[in-house]
This record gives sequence, structure tokens and C-alpha cells, in this order.
Amino acid sequence: MKALVYDISPPRWIACKLLGLAWRDVFVSPLGGLRLVEQSVPKIPGAGWVRVRTRLGGICGTDLAVVAQRNHPNTILQQYAAFPAVMGHENVGEIVELGRDVDKEWTVGRRVCVDPAIGCPGRAITPPCRSCAVGVPALCESPGHDGFPPRALLGLNPRTGGSWSESFVAHQSQLHGVPDAIPDPIAVLVDPIASAAHAVLRRRPLSGESILVHGSGIVALGVIATLRTLGHDNRITAVVRHSFQEALARKYGANHVIVLRRDARRIDRYRAVASDTGGTRLDGRMGNQTLIGGYALTYESSGNAAGLVDALMWTRGRGTLVAVATTGIAMHDSTPLWFDELNVVGANGRQIEHVEGRDIHTYDLVFDWIRSGKLDLSELPVAIYPLKNYKAAFHSLLNRGRKPIVKVVLDPSAP
Repeated sequence: MKALVYDISPPRWIACKLLGLAWRDVFVSPLGGLRLVEQSVPKIPGAGWVRVRTRLGGICGTDLAVVAQRNHPNTILQQYAAFPAVMGHENVGEIVELGRDVDKEWTVGRRVCVDPAIGCPGRAITPPCRSCAVGVPALCESPGHDGFPPRALLGLNPRTGGSWSESFVAHQSQLHGVPDAIPDPIAVLVDPIASAAHAVLRRRPLSGESILVHGSGIVALGVIATLRTLGHDNRITAVVRHSFQEALARKYGANHVIVLRRDARRIDRYRAVASDTGGTRLDGRMGNQTLIGGYALTYESSGNAAGLVDALMWTRGRGTLVAVATTGIAMHDSTPLWFDELNVVGANGRQIEHVEGRDIHTYDLVFDWIRSGKLDLSELPVAIYPLKNYKAAFHSLLNRGRKPIVKVVLDPSAP
């Protein structure tokens, strides 16, 4: 089968990092770590596992950060991954092979989305750790086991494969059936939207709290959509880079949108936020800025150090920042954490949520919203590329600019 495998040596990593300052496509050149190869179909590793034929595989911001080397090479995330690995964790596929002990609800031909977190059940660890026991495999506390790294994820380990290929394997505990009415191009968006929904459920807004959604990708849009789907009527401000993102943010429920181009001056960013919040902007040395006042609740999904610093500065005293994305190892000013007595809440992945009196996995919650008409993802601009054209797909991401795309997807079966 065809598969996109990632692996890179330290000398090539350094060379790509330097050349990438002027040549963004170096990361998908022969010097980069990504290779389209022919390899054997992955074998089912246990009786409770299935093999899935990939229908579509999404490219996540975390995936892009790995391929484009945006993370510091010593980030702790490296300790939870093992390479070489077939990448890709956002997915929709169909079951094509069953292990002998798979539950009867999972049948050959059934469409599924697979939660990337493998957890204790998939690694045959008994009894499960306290996180997996309550349905939070993304926070699994068990060490590496049976060839899997700790907190093993689909697409970041050498055993399961990933969705940037024609086929991968998954434990039945990871499976979530896709309703018949939801087409593949919508189903493949469920993972990032579920991540956004989990972030909101980690810290729902209180009545009257002003909200900032910081970041202009699909997760930020998912945060806005989730807030409205859950019935929150708080005033929401979104910060985006381009006009098409402004239109989408408004469509999903933002009351106000601040458009700040990539090259916007720091002082202009802070002036815009001060104007929106009624806060007081203060000049610092060497162009530094800070703000007195700000938003009561900030959802930070930019995934970069500068964005995190801005989000901290723009959250008012004793306000709350929900970290929806990670910056990895980065230099940032953490003064507001102490000086403004901020509350910080992390939000990692998808898991069992308690919503409206019931326990439900975030994937299934999003499926319910789509099926009932509460959430419409059909207007999100998605670009689908054949797997063999992965270089063009990554070129569109690495040189995205103002192109109206919020998700790039790979199709292994496309000619």
C-alpha cells in the first residue's frame, strides 16, 4: 500500500531548518523527512483490533508543525512519539478486517472515525490507569508498552500506521461510528471540531463574561460554533488574519472580528484590542506593549509563542485563558500569570464529556450536533488532494497566505 512515512536524521533536520527560512517547500523536498513509500498493509496487533481502509485523512496543525519543523527538537512531545511512522490522525474510514474478539457492533464495511488516543485498552494494560478508567485516554498515565510509546497516538507510532495511507489499524475502544447522513468530507472534520468542543467544555463561559477566540484556523471556528451550539449568548470577539476568516467567524457566531494581518505592528494589535475592550494600552521598551483590562475568557488556539503572549496580555485580571493549542518550547513573557492572577486551563484532544446530564465522547457529541442540524460544517472550505499529490497539499499549507482554505485533506484512493 501507499503511505506517507516521516523520519529525519539530525543533520537533515538542521539543514531543512536553515533552508526553510528562505525556501518553505524544503520540508517536502528530498531533504525533508516525509516520504511516499510502498509498504505492507499493517497487521492487526491484537484480538480487539480492526483494520481500517482510509477514505480521507486530514492534515492537522500539529502534523504540519512536525513536518515543517516548527517545534523545538527537544519538546517533550517527542517523548510521546516514535519514528519512523506513517503520519495522520484525523480520519474517516471503513472497517475491512476484524480481530477475533471485536464487539458485534463493529462490522466490515462500517464507516468510522478513529480517536487517535490508543490508551491502556489498546496496549493491553490491565488494570487501566486512572485516566483511561474514566474515558480520558489522551491523558494516559501508563508507561510505554509492547512497542508503543507512552500516550501513544495514531499516526505517531511505528505500529498502527496513520491516515496518510491506504490502511491503518485501531483498537475497538478508539472507534466511533459515522452516521449515514454525514458524508466523508464532513466526517473528516469531526476531530478538530471535537477538540474545539472539548476546550469549551473544559471551561464554559459564565453569564456576562466577554470572550476572545484567538486564532484563525478550524479549531478557532469550532470554538465559536460550539459556544453558540451550547446556547451561550456571551459577546465573542475573534482575532483573524484574512477577510474570508472574518466572514466565517461571523457566520458561526462572532459578534466582533478584529482582522490583524501577519505583518501587523504590535502597537496596532494592542490598539485594536484596547478599543474593543475599553482597556488601557501601555507602551513598553523596544516596542513592547501591555494592556490593563481585556477579556474575561480567552480561548487561545494560534499555536505559536507570539500568539500565546498576546492572549495572556489580552486577558483581564483574574480572567481565564484556555490553551487549546501548544507552542512547545518557546520564549514568551509569562508575567501576566502572576501579575494579573490569571487562571490557565489546558485542553488536550477529545474524551468522555458530561453534557446535558449524560456522558458522551466528544466525537459522538459533534456527530449528534451535525445530524440534528444544530451544527453546519458544510460551508467550511476544504481542499482535498490525492495522496500522491501530497507535496502540492503541503505547498498550499506552507504558502497558504490568503487562500480561503481551513482544512487540507488527503485522499488515498484518488487517482
